[in-house]
Amino acid sequence: MKVLIIRPGALGDTLMLMPSIIQIRRSTEIVFVGRSPGLNFIKPFVPHCMDFEGPGWYKLFLESPDHAHQIPIPPVDKVVAFLSDPDGKIHKNLRVYLPSAEINLFPAFPSKEAKIHVALYLAQCFQMAGLPIDPMRTIEEACRRPLLEKDITHVYKKVIILHPGSGGEDKNHPPEFWIQMMIELRRNLTNEKEEFVILLGPAEEKLYPSLRERMDNLNVDIVFTPEKEKLLTLLKQAHLYVGHDSGITHLAAMLGTPTIALFKHSSTQQWRPLGPEVRVIENEMSEQDLISKIIEISIISTSFKK
Repeated sequence: MKVLIIRPGALGDTLMLMPSIIQIRRSTEIVFVGRSPGLNFIKPFVPHCMDFEGPGWYKLFLESPDHAHQIPIPPVDKVVAFLSDPDGKIHKNLRVYLPSAEINLFPAFPSKEAKIHVALYLAQCFQMAGLPIDPMRTIEEACRRPLLEKDITHVYKKVIILHPGSGGEDKNHPPEFWIQMMIELRRNLTNEKEEFVILLGPAEEKLYPSLRERMDNLNVDIVFTPEKEKLLTLLKQAHLYVGHDSGITHLAAMLGTPTIALFKHSSTQQWRPLGPEVRVIENEMSEQDLISKIIEISIISTSFKK
């Protein structure tokens, strides 16, 4: 069976597919359509990947199908698309462009009131579409072992990575919080071989000047918008990662990097990072108590790596 999966979303949204992809690809040929940067991390696991921003995909949203020009995809037996389609035109267009395929459309996310993890919701959608998958097993496996295996031949370094941003400002602690955390990490983690890295993406561009000024005195390396391979190298080297509810936090967790995920104004029930070494801290304490809790977990985590 060949299945077309369409899920154009941000990095974290795309990575929520990984538990299902790992299960489905064992018996199904997958064609995946998504957006960068998430698309780039799916490619090693899927034989055929396409960019939703590429030529032709806009035709899914036309009021009437463009019969003169087809969407450039190979024939498939089944389509599973996670797209909003309130008026049914996407479904109608897919029926025209892929007349022999079974079309399955689902909302991109469960409702905010639903008490279900996003990855489990996606797995259940695949099951409803008739694909060979056990939804609960997919999540159990994702929590038991790294879905994105680390390269065990990589040179090991003692790196602690802090990622103070995310795609939503309401999910983020202020720069002062991260500066104070860095000061106290330096004070409490006294191993001279420890390297500290602040990881910033495009959404954190405005934080760069203030963090750069303060972090220079703490001997902390700041890495801004790394390319895929450099980002993976950093996360593979790290023996501790601390970040908000963000795509990079999900990436670190799925790599098996010991991860502390800070949740503020987002649902742990729906978005808890999946991985074998994940600790989630919700915003139910003062910032100083939160920093103390992070320090406590960090000391325990790094002590096993020395």
